[in-house]
Amino acid sequence: MRRITLTAVAVTLALAATACGSGSGSGSGKGATGGTLTLAPLVQAQPWDLADAGLGNNTQYYQPVYDSLFRISPTAEVTPNLATKWSYDAARTELTLTLRTGVKFTDGTALDAAAVKTNLLHTKGGTNEAAGQLKGISGVDVVDASTVRIRLSAPDPSLLANLGNVAGMIASPKAIAAGTLKSAPVGSGPYTLDKSATTSGSTYTFVRNPGYWNKSAFPFDKIVLKPLTDPTATLNALRSGQINGAVLTSAKNIAPARNSGLTITKYTSGDVEGLYIWDRAGKQVKALGDVRVRQALNYAFDRETIVKTAKGGMGQATTQIFNPAGSAFEKSLDSTYTYDPAKAKKLLAAAGYPDGFTVTMPDFSAVFPDQQAAMTQQLEDIGVKVKLDKVPVDQVLSRLLAGKYPMSYMVLASFRPWDTIQLQVTKASLWNPLHTDDPKAESLIKQARAATGAKQDALFKDLNTYLVDQAWNAPWDSVQNNYATSKNITFTPQEFAAVPPIYNFKPVG
Repeated sequence: MRRITLTAVAVTLALAATACGSGSGSGSGKGATGGTLTLAPLVQAQPWDLADAGLGNNTQYYQPVYDSLFRISPTAEVTPNLATKWSYDAARTELTLTLRTGVKFTDGTALDAAAVKTNLLHTKGGTNEAAGQLKGISGVDVVDASTVRIRLSAPDPSLLANLGNVAGMIASPKAIAAGTLKSAPVGSGPYTLDKSATTSGSTYTFVRNPGYWNKSAFPFDKIVLKPLTDPTATLNALRSGQINGAVLTSAKNIAPARNSGLTITKYTSGDVEGLYIWDRAGKQVKALGDVRVRQALNYAFDRETIVKTAKGGMGQATTQIFNPAGSAFEKSLDSTYTYDPAKAKKLLAAAGYPDGFTVTMPDFSAVFPDQQAAMTQQLEDIGVKVKLDKVPVDQVLSRLLAGKYPMSYMVLASFRPWDTIQLQVTKASLWNPLHTDDPKAESLIKQARAATGAKQDALFKDLNTYLVDQAWNAPWDSVQNNYATSKNITFTPQEFAAVPPIYNFKPVG
C-alpha cells in the first residue's frame, strides 16, 4: 500500500477517492459462521490487475478474490498458504517454494509453478506499490509443476512477508494473458466478485468461492465493501448498521461511536504522518538543499500539541519515519528535535534565510483540515510562507509522485524497516519523487541488505539515525487508528497493517 500502498499509503490514499453516502444493505453477521461482513475502506477500488495494485486500505479489495503465497499472522509471522514450504540458499538470493496442489482459479485454470511465475513477473512489471515490493526479483524458474524458484539480484529482507500480502497474490494466468483483469478479477481466493450486486465506486459484493480449499478460515458467506471517506457518513453508516467496520479518521467521532454501542479498537496503523521534504537537493527550492533549513523545519513543529489537538490524541509523537514496532526504531531519536521556533529561526538565518522563504504545497484541507492548519501555522511562525495549490483532490497523489512539489503534508506507510527503505529512501523509491541520491544512505542500505539478525538491525538503526540527523523529513507522529465495529463482529489487529485483513474478522456468537 504499506500503504506499502505506495504501499500501502493507507490513510493518504483517501485523497484519491471522493466522499460518498453510506449506501444500503445488510451488515449483519449471523452466528459463528455465515452472514455478511460489510466494511468501509478509506479508498476507492483500484484496477483488479495486480500490476496496478496499491497496499494499505487497498488490500481489503484484493483479499476476497486473490489468495497469496503466504499468510501473515497477527504478530507478523510468515505462515503457509498457497506455498506450503520454502527455503533460501546460503546467499539468500534464491528462494524455493513448494506449492499447494489441487488449487484452481475460478476459471478452471490450475494454480501451478508456471502460474506463479507469470504472476510475479507480471506484478513486478507494474508501477504501483505491489510492483515496488518485487523489484529485486531478477528471474523466476519453474522447477516442476509444484516447485518454483525465485532469483533475486540481492537479498531482500522483506520478501517473504511481502509475498504474504498483495505482492504475493496470484491471479489466473489466463486472465493476465487476455488482459481482462482491469475490469474483473479472476483468482483462487475464498470469494468471487458478484457483478450483479456491485456498483463501481460505491459497493463491491463478494460471494463464496465454492471450490476454495480453506473455507473454514473465512466464516462469512458474503463480504461487502463500501468505500467511504467522509467521517460523518462513516459514523452514520456504522450507527445505522449499514456497515460493520471502518476506521474512524476523526477523533471527534470516537465518543459518539462508543456511545452508540460500537466497539472501538485502537492500534498502531503502520503509517507515519507529517511534513515530507521531497526536494532535499534544493532543485526547486534552493533553501531545502541546506540541512540546516531542513533541521529548522523539524524544530518548528510542536509534535505533542499537534497529536493532542489536530489529531485528537490519535498518534505517538515521533521524529522518525520508521514504525515503532520495527527494529530500526530508536526511542532516543524522538528527542532530537524538541519544539523550538527560536532555534529554527537561528538555523534559517545561519543558512542565509533570515526572513524565511516561500514554498508551494498541495492543499489537503478537504481531507486533513486540522493537520494542514497546524502545519501551515507553525511553518509561518518561523518565517516559512506557504502557498497552497488548490489542485483537485483526485490529482494530488499523481502530482506528488511526478515531483511537482518540493514538500507537503503526507501520510506514508511504514511497516518493516526494509519496506520503509524501499518505499522512501533509495534513489529509485516511489516516494522519493525527485530521486535524491545520498551516498552515505545508499552505503548503509547496501550493508543492511546483505546482513542478517542483530547486525542488520544495528545497520537499520544507523540509517535511521543518519536520516534523522539529516532531517530527511519532518515527521510528527506514528499514526494510531481507531477502528469501530458493530457488536456482532470482532477482529484481531494486524501488526504492520493499516487495516485488519478480512481473514482476521469473525462473527460473534
